[in-house]
Amino acid sequence: MQLNEEQRLRERTAALMIDWAATRVPPFTGDSREGYDAAITAAHVIADESRVSLHRWVDAARRAGLSWAEIGGVLGISKQAAQQRFGTAEPAITPDPDLVVVRLGATAFNEMAILRAEGARGRELVKFGPLILYFRPTDQNWAYRRTISLAGPSEALLREGWTYVGSWLPFQYYKRPLEAG
Repeated sequence: MQLNEEQRLRERTAALMIDWAATRVPPFTGDSREGYDAAITAAHVIADESRVSLHRWVDAARRAGLSWAEIGGVLGISKQAAQQRFGTAEPAITPDPDLVVVRLGATAFNEMAILRAEGARGRELVKFGPLILYFRPTDQNWAYRRTISLAGPSEALLREGWTYVGSWLPFQYYKRPLEAG
């Protein structure tokens, strides 16, 4: 990538925060302590989305045949560092059609609708990742809950019978079987 291309990308990314500040009601000016918590949250969302995007592009590059050494070279890190940073440490669930239902295209905006629909079909969420949900068919219906938290699993939800599935910042996911009735 040329230096001028990199600079344009940096300017466009910085413009996201400037646009956010200007379109907020009231606009965020930074003149007082008010609003810095929201500004930090907005910057975190932008950084998090950039991180997710980077992981998606690395995954796509791997599927296209790039080696970890090539990816590391592009990023200025070693092959091992690239593999540790972007490789999955979790055992993969083999998408066996009789055991696992895979739903692609799950976003923060539509995933709760997908979870409700799959839960009503008796499908239990067993794993998730960027834009993907894995379900296991069961003989009972499931309820799902998503919370926003940077802390560990909610003790209150666990006491209410929810099972912690996992987290994908800033969301935490819980499930519980619905009562037959």
